[in-house]
Amino acid sequence: MPTPMFLVFLGVFGLAVGSFLNVVIVRVPAKESIISPPSKCPLCETPIKGRDNIPVISWILLKGKCRSCGEPIAAGYPLVEAGNAVLWVIAGVRFGVTGEAVAFAVLFSILLALSVIDMELQILPDAITLPTALVSIPVIVLLAYTVTDDPVGHIGGAFVGMLVYAGGLLVTLLAFELIAHKEGMGFGDVKLALTLGLWLGYLHPILIVYALIAASVLGLLVGLAYFVVRRKSMPFPFGPWMALGAVAVILASNPILDTVLNR
Repeated sequence: MPTPMFLVFLGVFGLAVGSFLNVVIVRVPAKESIISPPSKCPLCETPIKGRDNIPVISWILLKGKCRSCGEPIAAGYPLVEAGNAVLWVIAGVRFGVTGEAVAFAVLFSILLALSVIDMELQILPDAITLPTALVSIPVIVLLAYTVTDDPVGHIGGAFVGMLVYAGGLLVTLLAFELIAHKEGMGFGDVKLALTLGLWLGYLHPILIVYALIAASVLGLLVGLAYFVVRRKSMPFPFGPWMALGAVAVILASNPILDTVLNR
């Protein structure tokens, strides 16, 4: 059971990382540096001072407006910050005071940033998906040897998961394009599946089935709800539902594996 102090640390640090995610979400698709220049108002271009850059709190105190020009600041900014803090805390609840908690918290942050970008622009930038997949491999190897009792099994499961999830999506994508003669899901989803497959497989490859089912059901429900309300279809970014399905299955992985494997 994680200590309350550890969860508080994750919550506070998760807010700070959430603030950085807002920079990533805006600048990476535009191919701008995420380091410089400092954040500024998109309308008046006044640099945002430190006192106005406190996650969530500054937005509330400023009543959602720029201090200099009064331009509204989108509510998405504090929502990303708060949402990331929640993801970090639930990672701590799921994995306890371990390196796994930090690793999965960082993974959840990356998935949050990718989901917002995909919902807004219908893209999953290679600048995020590919480095994440590459860095995940040594991190998983390190965790397997320092945290688990069966490092070879967890590492093998990670690679099986990567091949199954990404390979399955790739075959589905190519088959759809061949049969329907039009583009289906994008190759960005396949690249995202590399990372998701690694981390789901690290826990157990069977979780990929549950994550894919969860992603499909969530995407279908949201698409149907949008159609009912707006009476029209919408571009269907699958990335956010892949991410959400994976997070849900990771958090519920213990009861799932207890049931499936009769542990």
